Amino acid sequence: MKNHFLLILFIISMPACLAQDGYPEPPDSHKRLFYIQHSKNHNTYVYDANIISSTNIKDSDPIDVYQIDYKKDGTREELTGLQRKMAYGITFNKVGENKFEFTLAAYPEKILTLAMQSGKPVVTVNINGKEMVLERMFLHCNALGTNVSKIDFYGRDVKTHRDLAETMYLSR
Repeated sequence: MKNHFLLILFIISMPACLAQDGYPEPPDSHKRLFYIQHSKNHNTYVYDANIISSTNIKDSDPIDVYQIDYKKDGTREELTGLQRKMAYGITFNKVGENKFEFTLAAYPEKILTLAMQSGKPVVTVNINGKEMVLERMFLHCNALGTNVSKIDFYGRDVKTHRDLAETMYLSR
């Protein structure tokens, strides 16, 4: 009985154990889709929906991607050309009314979906066979920041609406 209790406690606390201590959270926004942080520094890459009305996403440019530079008091900065092309930029295709599939420049194999759900823009992604509404990602980088060994995905399970944390290991 005691072992079952410890196993349940471990499973319940797993998402909290995987969170990154000491990392700033970007200010909340009704347009926020998700954000990315990494082990190299605390700078945060933010993905917000470009909403043109309360129920519509801008067809020609659905996602506003930018960096919050926490080394400079949390100021917003546009991505550099290199960041946009090699890492945090997106490529998207419209696949329906207010629905887009997109990939990140650094990992074009992983398809994410942006859509309006209950009047709110959300991004969903399948990680390890589980569909989640994505809230944030954390990249585990080497010391130079040139290689990512794994990505932690945090969000909510699409079916159960419970918090979900999944790790994807990269073999590049």
